[in-house]
Amino acid sequence: MTAQELRARVRGLPLIASVQADSGTPLDTPETIARLALASSQVGVSALRLQGVANITAVQKVVNIPVIGLIKREYVDSSVYITPTLREIAELLATGCEVIALDCTARTRPHGTDLREMISRVRNAGRLVMADCDSVEAGELAVSFGAEILSTTLSGYTGVPLPLGGPDIELVRAFARRWPEKLIFAEGRFATPLQAQIAVRAGADAVVIGGALNDPIKQTRAFASAVSVGKEAVGAVDLGGTWIRFGTLTPNGELENVKRVPRPESRDERLDWIRREAESRQLKRIGIGSGGTIDPSTLTVTEAKPIIPDHLGTCFAMPGLEVVALNDGLATAWAHGTHRDFAGNRVATLALGTGVGCGLVDAGRIWLGPEGQYPRINDARLGNGLTIEEALGGAGLTDQSLAQEAAEYALELVRTLFMPDVVVLAGGVGLAPWLNLPGTIRSPYGDEAGLMGAGRLAQVPPVLDRPFPTGLY
Repeated sequence: MTAQELRARVRGLPLIASVQADSGTPLDTPETIARLALASSQVGVSALRLQGVANITAVQKVVNIPVIGLIKREYVDSSVYITPTLREIAELLATGCEVIALDCTARTRPHGTDLREMISRVRNAGRLVMADCDSVEAGELAVSFGAEILSTTLSGYTGVPLPLGGPDIELVRAFARRWPEKLIFAEGRFATPLQAQIAVRAGADAVVIGGALNDPIKQTRAFASAVSVGKEAVGAVDLGGTWIRFGTLTPNGELENVKRVPRPESRDERLDWIRREAESRQLKRIGIGSGGTIDPSTLTVTEAKPIIPDHLGTCFAMPGLEVVALNDGLATAWAHGTHRDFAGNRVATLALGTGVGCGLVDAGRIWLGPEGQYPRINDARLGNGLTIEEALGGAGLTDQSLAQEAAEYALELVRTLFMPDVVVLAGGVGLAPWLNLPGTIRSPYGDEAGLMGAGRLAQVPPVLDRPFPTGLY
């Protein structure tokens, strides 16, 4: 099979099923793999990605579509395990599979095996090379050695960081722009039809999907994880400009043992206090909501206003603790987005007080930027030149008419930009009896909404993948 023939085939149906099973599971037999592959081929896929000689041979007896073959084998002197040496190349060539997939990252291969020689061996045998890559640099290496197919298979699995989890659509886009003459396959962490559709729109010639199609064990595990919440108590931390609070969120969703202290001046003091509270309560997992922008992948404050001194650059990662951290407005929004009365809706939260927070949860997904950015309603300006946050910060205490005007403008922006089903108010001004914002709902958590949001981050962590390149994550 030539690259042109494969391109023509996937153009008609750009879907490839990766049919594999974890070692030792009930699916891990050639007969089972063959049945799963047959099922996918009957529904309609253009090719199959298969691991292991026995599995490839079994599938070839019942299915007559192209096979991308690979062998996973571990060696003590290298972390490369997808078709790592010439030995695996020889075994795969003997099966007659049309395409051979191999790790094309820059990592050292077992026994110092030369990647260029491996690719040449495959091409000289008249087969196509599928380069499993983790970056543009790996793509450059594979192209320089003659690989016909570039795939994002290893993105996120070799230490090369991603802004958030989920499929690496940006790498698909980069490959397609840089090497339009090559076949570009998208692979890795595809879980929904929408994600696959976006990959094709971004330039993928085909999408390779494994567990979401053919692994009921992974699917069952994913569903079990999604619905099994509240098994153990978690910690909740609300770090504000004046106070820092710590509470324990019980498995049945109740806040207990809430402790509040004046916010320590130094970063180290704040982190030490949080750590001591978690240890004293014997907690393994905590959620943190705080001012500023917090990158959810690094747990680092990347932007902050001076209301919290020494805050910029704070890293909330703590040895021995599982930590989930986000901007406090996003955390508060997550509390409402997961509340029984609002779950499944598009829920906007306005936390109005000395600071102004805003967040949107849409059908169970939280809206944030790729590095944890939050909606900056607080910085929008009124006609008098004040920002909403500046107006509410003082007016909440001294001028209720100005506070009312600022709150109305914030609500108008939220409704115009986000078109929510529900708008929930929180914060000292948001809960004030004199504030009149028709059509809104005051937080069912009262003045504990921020702390509850931090706890819910830990108890029901939001899905932070990237199905939407435009920003709705």
